[in-house]
Amino acid sequence: MQLNGVQIMCSSELEEPLTYFLQSDLAAKGIEVRRRSDFDDVLTANILAQDANEIPDDMELTAYFAIGIEISDIISQIKAKLLELKNYGFKTDNVEFKVIQVCDKMWQNQWEKFYHRVDFSRGLAIVPEWECPKPLNPHQIVIKMNPKHAFGTGTHITTQLMLMVMERVLLSEMSVLDVGTGSGILSIVASKFGASNVCATDISDDAIASAKKNLALNDIDNVELKQANLLTGVKGKYDLILANMLAEILYQLIPHLSDYLARNGSVIMSGIDCEQLSRIEKLLSENGFTVNLKIQEKRWFCILVSQKSN
Repeated sequence: MQLNGVQIMCSSELEEPLTYFLQSDLAAKGIEVRRRSDFDDVLTANILAQDANEIPDDMELTAYFAIGIEISDIISQIKAKLLELKNYGFKTDNVEFKVIQVCDKMWQNQWEKFYHRVDFSRGLAIVPEWECPKPLNPHQIVIKMNPKHAFGTGTHITTQLMLMVMERVLLSEMSVLDVGTGSGILSIVASKFGASNVCATDISDDAIASAKKNLALNDIDNVELKQANLLTGVKGKYDLILANMLAEILYQLIPHLSDYLARNGSVIMSGIDCEQLSRIEKLLSENGFTVNLKIQEKRWFCILVSQKSN
């Protein structure tokens, strides 16, 4: 199958918001991100030397769309999003665009070159299914992944911040709701950390299909996948709610969280840009929540919240 692609040469801090926007709003079939540092990290993996010359000094983000999609319209929408992100303080100067065509299989082979094992901590590793899953120590949990066209590889800052807080919070059996599951990575980790049951939602067909395959890769049988827009159709209350998404989506989610959160339950949110943190905190307070923990990497925040005590 042929795919249309648009390559965006831009600042690396745009990776998180553009990746989410391209997949959630523009229905990109796949995303490939390449940096010069990626090549340095995988030099021992027999990457051809000429590949290094193709990688920009900062970042090249390529989004793929089905044949028939008008790429000029896609670029116009990306430019409008960049103007919005500029108002939040992101570096949007000197962004360049290039239109390409590639077959689906060729893209998949190229993308796999730059997706490698992440030893997140002594207790957790995220490993592509085509690499060796051997743990670094007897106590390390190894998660096997093949995200394909779905967002969520374990390499994104917002995902890693989520995992960091999950390691702290998920200490015993809990019921977990994973909103916007993408590749299913957070649901799989929750299950491996001891969650009693997990409900994972996503609006995307590709995400649900990808999550289903990744659940099977890891022999997970206590995760229920539900195709839904955020919390639509979800029933019951959960001890822990996971939401790794951009602040614009969190604004829509926060007013409904209390309907799905069990007594003494917690919510972990990531994907919050530093410019939007104060608005998120204000909205949480207005809806009866308090922030118990904040962690930051670069301009991204992850927060742990619970309902205010009466």
